[in-house]
Amino acid sequence: MQIQTIATNWKLIRETDQSEYTCTLPCDNLSVLLTAGAVPDPYYADNELVVQWVGDEEWTFSTEFELDKTFLQKSQLFLQLDRIDTFSEVYLNEVKVGSTKNMFIRYRFDVSRAVRAGNNRLRIRLASPVQAAVELKKQLPYPVPHQDYPVQAQGRNLIRKVQSHAGWDWGPCLMVSGIYEQVLLCATPLERIEAVHHDAALTETKEYLWHLKVYTEIFSREAGHTLLRVECAGAVSEQQVELRPGPQQVISELEVKNPQLWWPSGYGQQPLYELRVVTPNDTSRQNIGFRSIEVLTEPDDYGIGMVFRINGRNIFAKGANWIPPDALPARHSPKHYEQLLESARQANMNMIRVWGGGQYEYDYFYDICDRKGLLVWQDFMFSCALYPSSPDFLENVRGEAEYQIKRLKHHPSLVLWCGNNEDIGALTWFKESRENRDRYIIDYDRLNEGVLGRAVRKLDLQRKWWSSSPSAGEGDYSDCWHDDSKGDMHYWSVWHEGKPFEAYYEVTPRFCSEFGFQSFPSVESIRNFTPPEQLNITSPAMEHHQKNERGNSIIISTISRYFRFPQSFEEIIYLSRVQQAMAIQTAVEYWRSRRPVCMGMLYWQLNDNWPVASWSSLEYEGAWKPLHYSAKRFYAPRHIALIFNTDKIEVHGINDNFEALSGSLQLDLYTFDGKLVQHSLETSTLPAESSSLLKTVAIPADREFRATHFYYARFTPDTPNILPLENSRLLMRPKECSIHPTTIRSEIIHSAEGIKLRLRSDTPAFFVVLEFEGLETGALHTGPPEDAAPVRFSDNNFTLLPNCEKWIDIVVDGNAALFEHTAETLKQTLKIHALRSF
Repeated sequence: MQIQTIATNWKLIRETDQSEYTCTLPCDNLSVLLTAGAVPDPYYADNELVVQWVGDEEWTFSTEFELDKTFLQKSQLFLQLDRIDTFSEVYLNEVKVGSTKNMFIRYRFDVSRAVRAGNNRLRIRLASPVQAAVELKKQLPYPVPHQDYPVQAQGRNLIRKVQSHAGWDWGPCLMVSGIYEQVLLCATPLERIEAVHHDAALTETKEYLWHLKVYTEIFSREAGHTLLRVECAGAVSEQQVELRPGPQQVISELEVKNPQLWWPSGYGQQPLYELRVVTPNDTSRQNIGFRSIEVLTEPDDYGIGMVFRINGRNIFAKGANWIPPDALPARHSPKHYEQLLESARQANMNMIRVWGGGQYEYDYFYDICDRKGLLVWQDFMFSCALYPSSPDFLENVRGEAEYQIKRLKHHPSLVLWCGNNEDIGALTWFKESRENRDRYIIDYDRLNEGVLGRAVRKLDLQRKWWSSSPSAGEGDYSDCWHDDSKGDMHYWSVWHEGKPFEAYYEVTPRFCSEFGFQSFPSVESIRNFTPPEQLNITSPAMEHHQKNERGNSIIISTISRYFRFPQSFEEIIYLSRVQQAMAIQTAVEYWRSRRPVCMGMLYWQLNDNWPVASWSSLEYEGAWKPLHYSAKRFYAPRHIALIFNTDKIEVHGINDNFEALSGSLQLDLYTFDGKLVQHSLETSTLPAESSSLLKTVAIPADREFRATHFYYARFTPDTPNILPLENSRLLMRPKECSIHPTTIRSEIIHSAEGIKLRLRSDTPAFFVVLEFEGLETGALHTGPPEDAAPVRFSDNNFTLLPNCEKWIDIVVDGNAALFEHTAETLKQTLKIHALRSF
């Protein structure tokens, strides 16, 4: 196939006044205007409100390009558009060659009657998504509501566009339009490959054979013959294909002998094999992995479980929810995705949920997950709304679902198709659906089961169809926000209902796919979007960057519940981040200790799409919050959890690995002045694939005792090269503890191995948080986040015992400029926060 990329010489034209801006694809209209200086930074202060007009207008992308006459000698000439957002009309040399209405579909338009040798003009006119939704809303026979947020574009559930572009309770309302992949002009003399997808199964033979059934979809405009060759891991299939005009599917079968198995991160390696499909005029290449996948949802003594089984082994899922990493699609890049997903892997995550209010991600997202062993829970793109069930809408979605399933199903990381996010719950959120429930349930069923579920069952024989999140399974409309006995749960009682962190002990989800607690971003990040005179959490700029209407009040009231009230802006920011980590750690450690009843958890959320107060553990620029450092510990394959419940501490040994680990368990009782008052040391074992109760210690009810003591646990493995597991536990809420003022001494040392930080304290220091201020640390950064170079620490948000040296590696992530600073300069910019250190 002959392919010409049409990437340069583009102009963006505002239709109302014909003003022009130069641009290069891929891009979105708002990013083009921002680069040209025509609009202010929408992420600064409340400029989001200033740029709302951009989504209300029509825009045209236009270019001219030269075409060699050899293109015209082919029988098929077509224009390929991927990720065009959303409503457009496409003109080549002023001949309309196609139109679009769904950004989640690839379009291929026949241009044989419009293209010419020499100079060609391509013009793509994009309608206003805001106005398109308004017009569709007028045509509805009855209301179809969606959840509203502080700045909201109406009717987002009527158009097939990223739902969070219209605003969310963590993101801005920026109704951009654009083209987010390269525009391609393609030519072939006969056939082209439209799609390749496959099913793989381990055959029941003495040899370790995998049977591949490969479906190749071919399109030809005329009859003829072609040779189809399929290759994978040394296995080959060839067949002559008789072509007929139009689309057709060809099935090839081959046996792959003894491939290495693909495993999730933490359980094994991720070997990939190329599946190559070739015809004389086109080629498809995909990297695939060999692994079996089951999602077990059978009734048991506790209800209905949800267990992911890979290659016959039950996997404990640990991870977070993923949203589009930038509200401006022009800033999406493989480099930034790599940074975010590598941060997830380094925090010992093995699963990412692609949330249903965002987008089916780029190919490179799934490629990265394949390489890193990150399992993907894939929602279809429907969230927090009711949706229409008109024939046009359903047919539009049917094409979307079938295209995305075929596009993505070869990825070994993909393990589940889920119909939507919280749309079952939405049936009870709105006055209209409460008063006429049957009507909206029928609409829901027509879309969710009639289109999405049917497409999965038809096209993907390997993966389970999960009707919604949360859900107890097909046909079950249970309240999985409060019922922890079956399926996947969204547990929001701590955040939305104001329950204390201890409420996490009241539920044991079978699988918790959403739970979370907010924090503010770092002070450095706040300075990027807030005028200097507004460094106050109730200033206009700060409140504009809090999209949850009760968010700030929940953060502050929770600080007052657990901590002595802070005295400065910096203290408030610090405590908000510490308590976020404390909340999620409380949930994760307890639920992991309840294995196998609970077999997975994905906190809300991994990342941000602009700088904002939110539930994320990674800031918009990629810097790690204290929560992410804590996740690295509490998601570790082996972990020691100290569960404090009423009158005792339970020491649980958690081991997700396939092998047991023996060692010694040390449990020490300290006073807050650093005195060791009780020491125990005993041999212990962490059994494989389990959580086990290693030790129980009764705690005196005396408040004075609880206010002046804390426990520190350390499990030292017998196996060399495995680091000790450590954890600590206060016996009362931090504000009630007699924690001493803390002064931490530090030294920064440059060496051939890198930059190290040595810490020491005379008294116990809790929630020690390290950060550099004023350096290029990733937070102090404007522009696309891919250009940031976040500095990380090998450990952070930890307890520092008295008179014990702690060595920290400073990880620069490509920030070579950091090495240019002297140790003294770095020390001057180093900020060390700890409880009672202010």
